[in-house]
Amino acid sequence: MMRRLVLGVPVAALLAIAAPGHAIASCVEPPTLQTSLDSAALVFVGTVTYTYDVDRVAHVRVESIWRGPQLNGYVDVHGSPVSGQGSYSSVDRRYSAGTRYLFVLYSAKQPLQDNSCSATQPYSAALAAHAPAAAHDPSAPSLGDEFQNFVFMHALPIGAALAVMALVVVAVLVRRRRMQSPRAMR
Repeated sequence: MMRRLVLGVPVAALLAIAAPGHAIASCVEPPTLQTSLDSAALVFVGTVTYTYDVDRVAHVRVESIWRGPQLNGYVDVHGSPVSGQGSYSSVDRRYSAGTRYLFVLYSAKQPLQDNSCSATQPYSAALAAHAPAAAHDPSAPSLGDEFQNFVFMHALPIGAALAVMALVVVAVLVRRRRMQSPRAMR
């Protein structure tokens, strides 16, 4: 019995560590903000319009591009190397809808990737001093982007309004049917 316990505990620990959907990593000591801004492939200021994947993916309205290629008016930034409910890593970054950030990304390739080791941070007046003279605006958002943002930002009120309207229609139809039933019997 003791032998099984001695062998079983390390095996269980090894399986737990190697379980799919979990990544383990850690950050080295971060460089200064200016060093990060100078070496990043993509730096931009934007406001998170909504999040998903347990707040690890941010849909961002891009306001100003400080470094890197031209961006669309809205982009998604993934704050974790893993995704899905129940998965996590030690470098997950979580975003808050409505918060303005300075995004400092190591790569400008899609999908845009971020993590808690980057210099990404909520935007403040002190960060404005780091804005380069060559900062530029993103491309204008497409009609599809605007529609998607409207739907996601207003999904709950729109859904509730549609549900109430459906209930009213059903109630009216049921009432009409009940009122017509006695007349048909005469």
